Amino acid sequence: MTEQEHDKAIREELRRAKTPPRRPGMLRRLLPLLLAAAVVLGLAAFAAGRGLNSMDGVRRLFTYNKVRQDEDGKAELFRYDSDRSATYAALGDGLLIVSTTRIQFLGSTGEELWSKTVNFTNPAVTVGKKTAAVYDVGGTELYIVGARGLVRTMDDAGGNGILSATLNAADYLALTTLKSGYRAAVSAYDASGAPVFTFNSSERYVSDACVLADNRHLAAVTMGEAEGMFASTLSFYAFDSDKAISTSTLNGSMVYALRPFGGKVAALEDGRFTVFNADGSLAGSYRYEYPYLRGETVGGADFGVLLLSRYRSGSVLRLVTVDTDGEKLGSLDARREVVGISAAGRYVAVLYSDSLTIYTADFTGVATLASTEFARQVVMRSDGTALLLGASRAWLYIPG
Repeated sequence: MTEQEHDKAIREELRRAKTPPRRPGMLRRLLPLLLAAAVVLGLAAFAAGRGLNSMDGVRRLFTYNKVRQDEDGKAELFRYDSDRSATYAALGDGLLIVSTTRIQFLGSTGEELWSKTVNFTNPAVTVGKKTAAVYDVGGTELYIVGARGLVRTMDDAGGNGILSATLNAADYLALTTLKSGYRAAVSAYDASGAPVFTFNSSERYVSDACVLADNRHLAAVTMGEAEGMFASTLSFYAFDSDKAISTSTLNGSMVYALRPFGGKVAALEDGRFTVFNADGSLAGSYRYEYPYLRGETVGGADFGVLLLSRYRSGSVLRLVTVDTDGEKLGSLDARREVVGISAAGRYVAVLYSDSLTIYTADFTGVATLASTEFARQVVMRSDGTALLLGASRAWLYIPG
């Protein structure tokens, strides 16, 4: 090797030494991201090609692809005895049926998981996340039902008669009862059934109560007089004290019910829908556009639905959705009979006398099913499917 060739070789070695080493791991780290992006784009293209209007539609396609459906997209799920006094509630993948004579819980494949003969006058049911509470208004029996059937009975908690019961999204129970020596009592129980709070009302009747989303506070509404006129009083309590931390008087207003609502509390009044923060401060209020309330549900992820009527009877109706700040999201005029409404996740199901329509919270139509005269009730599910309940059978409607 000549001296010139030797110098050239040394310079080449120095150049290679200064060149940063290649990083073969970079492509390996990027590969999962690239694959994920490709999957998302592929699913979007697939959804567009199949006419599916959202990713929920794609999920339904894969979740229910083996379910036998009729030409309308319905799949029969449950069969049960006909009873016009029955109330139905979806619990997980099962169906809870409550009537004046019987409580029955059917599993996801239609088999009976639990039943009990009862003698109820005013049967009622409230549903939490994993359990439901079944009771008779004015009675003392209360049953907690879970995914496999009966979880526990709470007859000893019924006092002299149950006025109301409400489960929140963590299965905390607020139970309002009559109690000797007092106008009413309110007790809260955690998801295991252990008592965590109680207070007795000696001056006013308590009509309803609920445990807030933080599972450390409770709201209760009492009825009485203030400055010579009827008033409802909404009080908030912390579990570590029997003294109210906040009180609001609603003069001249009747509060029909309290509902946990997106981390807040919704008070359903006779003229407005009012939302309170967890500390008892006012979050917002919506005054009804039509004077008569015909139905309501707060099952949506962050909205409630009101069914209002211009007259005491008739079919001049308006559907309104309200968010957790008491602001109107959307409205829809319905010039025909509305049999039932239900909300879950992003969706609202409206069961008319002759059809079912599923909307988003602003009443954008998602899917419509014709010829639903067989259905008495509807239960919306968060994945965009709807359970249609007839006299003795129930079908799951799966939008395409």
